[in-house]
Amino acid sequence: MVKIVPLELETHFAEGTVNAFLAIGETVTLIDTGNPGKESFHQLKTKLHNHGITLKDIDQIVLTHIHIDHAGAIPHIQEEADIPIFVHEQARGSINARLSEFEVVQQFFTQFLESCGADPHQHIIQRRFREENWRNVFYLTEGDEIHLGGQRFEVVHVPGHSQSDILLWNPESGDAFAGDHLIKAFSVNAFIEPPNLGETTRPKPLLQYRDSLEKVSKLPLSMIYPGHGEVFSNHGLLIQTRLLEQEKRCEQILQILRSGEKTIFAICSEMYPRLQGRTVFLGLSQIQGHLDLLEERQLVRYEQKGAIVIYHAN
Repeated sequence: MVKIVPLELETHFAEGTVNAFLAIGETVTLIDTGNPGKESFHQLKTKLHNHGITLKDIDQIVLTHIHIDHAGAIPHIQEEADIPIFVHEQARGSINARLSEFEVVQQFFTQFLESCGADPHQHIIQRRFREENWRNVFYLTEGDEIHLGGQRFEVVHVPGHSQSDILLWNPESGDAFAGDHLIKAFSVNAFIEPPNLGETTRPKPLLQYRDSLEKVSKLPLSMIYPGHGEVFSNHGLLIQTRLLEQEKRCEQILQILRSGEKTIFAICSEMYPRLQGRTVFLGLSQIQGHLDLLEERQLVRYEQKGAIVIYHAN
């Protein structure tokens, strides 16, 4: 029998908190780690201590994806304990990235914002390169099995929110760790990302996310343990709700484009007027994903005008 223990950690992101989990049974697994920084790391250690667990008791760490609010504590953890880390193979190009690789990624985001008609200096988080040296990293793929707390969980690759997203589910109990793939309280942003390793074109994350939602809707899941917010069930109904929300956003974008051609930034300013500064990227990413979907349906087209991309309704 596996005991699942939620560890709610504070975060400076809009969600307010982020969830890590302990799977305690024949072994002890930590699923996700919370934010970077010593303050968050100490909070994690305190939460572990409250449940009678130290870092040295943990047999393995499994990351649902490598966004910093879920994987940020890894460097601090590895200063104190050499715990094996399991993560999807899609994270291979990001873990222990060199300065040159970091600069390529930053250049991609700069060019993406410019293509949207936005100002990269105002509308993107300027990250500093921080060299990391994760050890004992093992990569997972679709269909792999991993034991959490001594019980068998299957790995489901669910790209969309990020390229490295996985869902872990137990076929016997139906319990699932969903990371940020499915969250009850709010819809998940399918973030624009650079081309995958060895590829030249960027992924289309909303199309990926919709495929992932369809795949997960067919699984007989019971309790979902998400990356943010409360545990929930009835994932099929939630998936239908999220798909309907996407259709509504598509119609909003079409309505805006029917009044004339627009940049992605102009669409964002109409749909999300409250987004300012660095949070504008969230809206741009959301809209680009829906434009990808509308383009696939042949409802919009785009043209390149210098560095800027202009969209038209068909």
